[in-house]
Order: sequence, then C-alpha cells, then structure tokens
Amino acid sequence: MGRKINIRPTTSVYATYKNINYEIWTAIAEFVDNSTQSYYDNKKALQQSKYWDKCVIQVNYGKDEEDNYYLEIRDNAFGMDFNDFQRAIILDSPPRIASRSEFGMGLKTAACWFGRKWSVESVALGSGVKYRTVVDVDLLSKYKYEEIEVEEIKCNPKEHGTVIRIWDMNRSIRGRSVGKTKDMLRGMYRVDLRSGEVELYYNDEKLYFNDPEVYEEISEDGSLIRWENKDINFSIENNNKIYHVTGTIAIRKVASVAEAGFTLIRRGRVIIGGYENNYRPEEIFGKSNSFEYQRLFGELNLDDWPVVQTKDNFDWNNGLEDLLIDKLKEISKEYILKARKIRKRKVIDGALIIDNMVASFEKAGVISNPIVENYIEHNSNNIAFNERNEISEFGSDEENHVIINHNEARTITFKIGVTEYKFNLIIDDINVNEEWLKILSDPENDTYTIKWNVKHPFFKTLSNEPEFVSKMQSFIFGFAIAEVQSLKFGQDGLIEPSAIRKSMNTILKNIGGE
Repeated sequence: MGRKINIRPTTSVYATYKNINYEIWTAIAEFVDNSTQSYYDNKKALQQSKYWDKCVIQVNYGKDEEDNYYLEIRDNAFGMDFNDFQRAIILDSPPRIASRSEFGMGLKTAACWFGRKWSVESVALGSGVKYRTVVDVDLLSKYKYEEIEVEEIKCNPKEHGTVIRIWDMNRSIRGRSVGKTKDMLRGMYRVDLRSGEVELYYNDEKLYFNDPEVYEEISEDGSLIRWENKDINFSIENNNKIYHVTGTIAIRKVASVAEAGFTLIRRGRVIIGGYENNYRPEEIFGKSNSFEYQRLFGELNLDDWPVVQTKDNFDWNNGLEDLLIDKLKEISKEYILKARKIRKRKVIDGALIIDNMVASFEKAGVISNPIVENYIEHNSNNIAFNERNEISEFGSDEENHVIINHNEARTITFKIGVTEYKFNLIIDDINVNEEWLKILSDPENDTYTIKWNVKHPFFKTLSNEPEFVSKMQSFIFGFAIAEVQSLKFGQDGLIEPSAIRKSMNTILKNIGGE
C-alpha cells in the first residue's frame, strides 16, 4: 500500500539544484540540520522512550555492492509522520516551526546537488509506519511528473529516525576534501557535540570539537588573568528591527592563521566559520600577518539574524553588517591591543648551543682537546653569577626573547697551543639590567668566567631567533679568547689597541663557515 505526493508544478526545477553554490560540508549540513532539529523539537518524547540514549547522526560516503559511490545520512531522531514527510519532499514547504530547518528547501536542494537519484525513508516514534520514496531527478526533469510514489511500510512502533541515501553522484568526497569536510562539520556542530546530547559520525569516525586554549598570564599582584570575556551581550537596531548578539571573545594561547577569528552561530549551528573560514573583518583583525588576525577569536550567537537560503552566510547587506562590525570593534578593543603585544617565544637548548659551538671551534683549529662539563661554582674564586632574582621587565610571555632550556652554566677546558684554559660560560636570560658581557679572571690558574646577558636591551629585537643566540654565543666565546690571549701575551699587562681586533679577525675567519 502506498500514497502519492503531488509536487506540481516544480518538477523540472529539481534538476537545476546541482548548480547551487554549496560547499560539501554546507550541503551535508542541510541534512544534519534536519536531524538535529527533529531531536530538539521532540526531545522530551525521545527521552521518555525506553531505549533512548542520545541523538546519533551518521554520515557515510563509500561504494555500494556494484562499486558505485553513494552518500547516506542516517539518524535516530524522532522521524517524520506523513505531513512532515510531504514537507521534506515538496519544494518551498517550510516546517511548522522554523528553526535550523527554515526555508523548506534544504533537503531537496542538497540531495539534488549531490546526486541524480535519492531516497528518503523515515518513521516517527510510536507510529509503526515507515514512509519511503525515491526521487529520480533526470526523470522528473524529462517527463514533468506531477506526483511521486510513497511506500507505506508497517514496522515496530519502537522504531524512529530517518535515512537519506543519494547515488548517481554529481559530487565526490575524496582526497583533501575528506579531512576538510570532517573538520568543518565538527566545527559547525560544536554546540551539539559539546552538549553530549548529539553524536556525529563520518564513516564510523566519531567527530569531536576541541576548543582552543585561552591565553593566560600572571598579573603583577600574582593573580591569574584569563583573556576571555564570556558575557558579550548587545543589540543592534536596523530598519525598525532589533537584532541580538551574545557570546564570547578571547585570545588564543597558540596563534593560528587558519583557526583564529569569530565563529558566528545561529540557533546552535555555525553559519560562518567552523575550523576555518572564520569571520575576520579587516576593521577588527587587520591584515593576515597581524597578531590580532592570528590570536583573536570568539563565538557569537546571532539567533534572530536573517540568513541566506544556503545558510552559509547572513542576509545583512542592508547595512546590518556594518553596524555589527562597528560594535564588535568597540568591544574587542582591549583584546586587539593585547593580541598585538603577545609574542610566541621560541625554545632552544642552551647546552646544545655550547656543545655545537665548542665542536665548531675545535674543527676550525682554534682550540684543541676540549672537555665540556657542568659548571660547579667555587666560593674561593669570588665569582658569583648565580643571582637570578632580578626579574626582567620583559620577562613575561610578551617578551620576544627565546626560552633557553638546559641553560646550566658550562665549564670548557681546552688548549690553545700548549696552554690549557678553563672557561666557565653562562648565558644570563633573567637579569635585564646587567652588563651585556662580564669576563672575570683567575689568570694564575688560566680560569675565566664569561657571562653574556642575552636579556640586555640592546639584544631585545635580535634575540628572538635561535640562530642569533647561537651565533652570538660563538662570537662571545671568540671575543673572550681574543681578550684573554691579548692580556696574557701583552707586555707588562698592557694590551695593544689593535690586538683584540686582530685576534678576533683570525678567529672569526676560521669559524666563519661553521
């Protein structure tokens, strides 16, 4: 037994929908919107059913038994009775309650965009009747059919949910588009996925949304500052209508060119944004190489704002977007200024720098028989470089300087000719007000302690690159050798003005290629 649905006079229009300007994920979202809305509209009834756990939506793309590609969207939501089923098939037949499903076009347009044949099968909870129909777009276009057949299949009243299957594909989901589609879907349905009430799968892979970490810092009084404002709440009036905006703005801990920006959400579903393609008007975010472009982000709910039919943008070209940008720029000002100051500090290995430097000096023949050890300070030599209690004004995460791991002082024992020397090397990355270089000596034992202050203001704009730190440490080591030797071999403790320069010329020339 079956019924018929009259779809006159729009049958030939179905074939034109393959040309709609969809992305793969926005087309799939039309089906997911229907599934999630079916759940939310009937949440109470579903939760009262005996075997209900949560809403599960499965997006499957693959090959059938005849090796042909198909797309299937399957859910366990409430399902459709016959009236809802008609609305799902007939063009321009909006749902009774407009929410995520609003225009009465999405299922039809997305299905026709993906393929030339598609079917819908659905059963409402408790009805015991499953409805199924097949739409052949080419036949509708060719023969101008006014009606399509609908099967009525008796089933268990406990069954519920909808299955949409599309074949004779116009579009494929392969290669790079697979990962992008999954990322965009997890981003678009982040609100549902966070709630735990909805699970979304792509080819059996459960999709999760991971929120980016928010930038935090310690204030001068020791308290934690978290750069996140969850209380965004304002309204905009335009053409005698009021539009509301709520949500969050924040600063990312880790900068991202691709993933920063505002995500614009309507009725729990992302309209602009996702994992990428977020909303970044230049008036707020600047150019793509700006710090705010890579750090500022947020989620803004625009539940009563109008959207275009494909629900991938807002219908706001009547001046409404300009008003929104002006307001967002105002409330984001503090966050923009902060984002401009934050710098990502690079990490280098201090011990490795010393080891590589010594190896290059040995290879160049400047020194011989080097032995590198951890420096152990002896009070007897009256050299104390351990005062690391003066915190730099540039010492926060805003500082450009690299972070130096394994920055223990190192003792290098080596020979130049027949003379053995011992250099204690220290890279000071704490004390901004110290001298740029100190060389303290114990000439009787040919022992010298060299302390380079990498935090000196002169190096502030330079020492954000590991290569500079490495090269400068070699320069410091060479300079110390030149000074020590010039002093050691000078007459009556006097150093010729050009002696250090000449010695440095030789050393730098020898290690220049290292």
